[in-house]
Amino acid sequence: MNRVWLVVLLGLLVAGCGQQKKELRLLNWSDYMPKEVLEEFEKREGIKVVEDTYDSPEAMLSKLQAGGDAEYDVLITPDYTVGSLARAGSLQELDKAKIPNLKNLDPQFTDPAFDPGGRYSVVYQWGTTGLAYREDLAQGPVESWAVLFDPAKQVGRFLLLDEMREMVGAALKYIGESVNTTDPDKLAQAQRLLLEAKRRSQGFAGGTSIRDRLIAGDIAVGPAYSGDILAAQAENPQLKYVIPVEGATLWTDNLVVLKKSPNHELAYKFINFLLEPEIAAQISNSIGYATPVVAAMDQIEEKDNPIIYPSPEIRARLELLADLGDQADAFNKVWSEVKSR
Repeated sequence: MNRVWLVVLLGLLVAGCGQQKKELRLLNWSDYMPKEVLEEFEKREGIKVVEDTYDSPEAMLSKLQAGGDAEYDVLITPDYTVGSLARAGSLQELDKAKIPNLKNLDPQFTDPAFDPGGRYSVVYQWGTTGLAYREDLAQGPVESWAVLFDPAKQVGRFLLLDEMREMVGAALKYIGESVNTTDPDKLAQAQRLLLEAKRRSQGFAGGTSIRDRLIAGDIAVGPAYSGDILAAQAENPQLKYVIPVEGATLWTDNLVVLKKSPNHELAYKFINFLLEPEIAAQISNSIGYATPVVAAMDQIEEKDNPIIYPSPEIRARLELLADLGDQADAFNKVWSEVKSR
């Protein structure tokens, strides 16, 4: 009798292991995915979503290098990192037959310059990086990157964004160059501007920290992501956002599948789920960034808000960050000098 029960018990244990719920592991920016969206996917698939977050691309890359490339299934990553991750062999080339909702994307996002043909990535959200400021604290106009880079035009305490391409790009825009230039002289000039700005600043911080410090009144101005400021204006209407006269970046954050992911099929299902018009609208309405899902636009609450969807005139001053390939080392050297000195 004992042997019979032992066999039955072992059978139940094996069956239980076979029915063990899978996990989808997601690595994402902080405050960048509504909890309700993850819960809906869990409900549909009968699985658990485990989300880890990061505050800078450097922190994200450190997680991947520490073994996260085999731990996470889906990564949400900035546009300019897609090419380098693909060249490093970290990304799975997408099987688009498994993502039928790609048909819902705005055509302008289906063939991005940083990932021709969308071989490795799907745009998740897009936005701009401009200047956020407290109207009641800024001691002068906030219209130009000069509030960071010209001591005579500083309007109060400020932070710098802890994001290499955005900050080097801002310095390049200020001197009239492309955010993607690799000209050594122009990069050296940008480095000098950043070092001088660093000395006068309150240091470096992630986007959400800059938002929170602005709300608290600890600083008067700082570089910021458009969606962060839109959400924060409900807490403090004195918080404003502007695209500098010199121009700024139009960025995208992108869904990619890690090559060593333990759950490729679940990763594809998740990406396809996020491209459903109702889900895409729910995401953008919640976090305040622009959706690339054109089929969702009739459900977007803030589609007439220029902070999220800039006018054609402002769009003309915006520039996408390109994949620089081997030339990225020039930016890395500038950033390393700025952060270490």
